[in-house]
Amino acid sequence: MKVRNFFVVMAVVFWSAVAFAEPLSFSPDKGVSVTLVPDKNNLTVITEGKNGSKTEAISFQTEKAMHVEIDDYNFDRLKDFSVWYIDDGMGTYSIHRIFIYIPENSTFKELSPACGDEFINLKVDKAKRILNSTYYKANEPALCVTKPSRK
Repeated sequence: MKVRNFFVVMAVVFWSAVAFAEPLSFSPDKGVSVTLVPDKNNLTVITEGKNGSKTEAISFQTEKAMHVEIDDYNFDRLKDFSVWYIDDGMGTYSIHRIFIYIPENSTFKELSPACGDEFINLKVDKAKRILNSTYYKANEPALCVTKPSRK
């Protein structure tokens, strides 16, 4: 029984490690296809559509596993994406990098928070159309409210 449980746990761990290695495809806008291809600390973004094909590499400085989420982060009804990971310190908070789809040139632009350097413990409030995150002011956590532009 212990051996069986060990193999089940190992299979889950192995699958989790491989899960991010699989390309992820989505359509942010009509006639546009995006494929996200992870590779260790990089993410390759391949966009195909109205303006031809474009490839961009995004680098991440973390030793932790990265996760991708597809959502509408600037509330313009077009799909954007974020990549998040647990901090490399004690692993107590999540760090998000948000990439907003720009339909005019079929690319993605990284969104910066209204305060602080990164989106820490991001919460999306769709009703109020804001992004809540944490930042540190004089070593004290504080609420950062970001109202992203729709353009």
